[in-house]
Amino acid sequence: MQPKKVIFLSMIICYIGFGVIIPILAPLIREIGLQERHAGIVISIAALVLLLAAPFWGAQSDRIGRKKVMVIGFIGFSFSLAFFAFLGWVGMKDLLPINVVFMLLLSSRILFGFFFPAISSSSQALMADLTSVQERSAGMAMIGAATGIGFIIGPALGALLSTINLIFPVIITAVLALIAVILIAIQIPKTEPTLVANKRTKIKLTTSGLRPYLLIATSVMSMIVMLQVTSGFFIQDRFSLDSKETAIWVGIGMFAVGIMMALVQMTVIQKRQYSPRRLVRIGLPILLLGFVLLIEWNHLAGFVIAFMLFGIGGGFLMSGYTSGISLAAGKENQGAAGGLTAVATGVGSLVAPIVGTELYRIHPNTPYWICITISLLLIIYVFSSHKGLVIDHTAKKETRENKASLV
Repeated sequence: MQPKKVIFLSMIICYIGFGVIIPILAPLIREIGLQERHAGIVISIAALVLLLAAPFWGAQSDRIGRKKVMVIGFIGFSFSLAFFAFLGWVGMKDLLPINVVFMLLLSSRILFGFFFPAISSSSQALMADLTSVQERSAGMAMIGAATGIGFIIGPALGALLSTINLIFPVIITAVLALIAVILIAIQIPKTEPTLVANKRTKIKLTTSGLRPYLLIATSVMSMIVMLQVTSGFFIQDRFSLDSKETAIWVGIGMFAVGIMMALVQMTVIQKRQYSPRRLVRIGLPILLLGFVLLIEWNHLAGFVIAFMLFGIGGGFLMSGYTSGISLAAGKENQGAAGGLTAVATGVGSLVAPIVGTELYRIHPNTPYWICITISLLLIIYVFSSHKGLVIDHTAKKETRENKASLV
């Protein structure tokens, strides 16, 4: 199997693990006896650890090789999911006090947050190693498509298998992560470090063209995570659904996100190979429309259509900011670029769950009005910025290096 296909399948499994918890989190939290804010804290603690761990794993990817970091990441990832499932079972059976269960759930998410960026940063770096400058957006779109497919399967798996037991889909995902370890170990050849052990990465936040895409990544992920954390409560309260119905409809919504994201990234972006700037300019207005529709259309069909728009907009945006960061970072710093991408998205994931759930307590529509405001500000920025989003100088430099290597 080609390394690109292995990366593709591995990232699908990775994001199944990310998405499988989405439809079951709200009903599980209430089943255990916890409150909405506890769901926000559970998500935020993983984001905080991810934020701290991402630079470490990005650097390790450059120093010890992509393959080793991917294998380590998936082993820890699998354990964290299995631990979470066990604690969910303990909480539903009332085998331990609620406060103890909550603290142990936090510890399982700490492990999740620590190992997740090992997978994402090394996968992004390996894909960058395998693609030229001209192919970079398409290569990152392939990872984005895997993310979308993972979001299709993950929430769908969570919604479907939660009818058996709320934590059963998490157990299945832990097993899939172990399968990924075997797949990577067998199919990906040994990867050499791109930096010597005592050499520090040259990438800096002041690198031209880097900061705008980091800002976009942080902002977009803040909106997406706020949506993920609050949508279960939103649909349950607006349409008076029980726990199982909520899990099913959130699963349908996330399925819609994933399938539209995958379709956009595997068709439009792969064929057109748009620049990062154009991708974010297309994605932001679509994302904005989705939030407006979610608030205004008081029907389950509107909920699903809004999530389809989130998938389309998110597909363009994820490909845009990941390829933008990759191109700005330079050839020798792709592991660090993957780490920076994880940091940027981690910042958004850290703040959004707690802020989103607290805003939800004010009014169910408040989180989405905040997202509309952020979207509008970003639209103004990306359409008024003529230089900040352009990274042609980096592309030209890498192109010269690639041509020289072929002579």
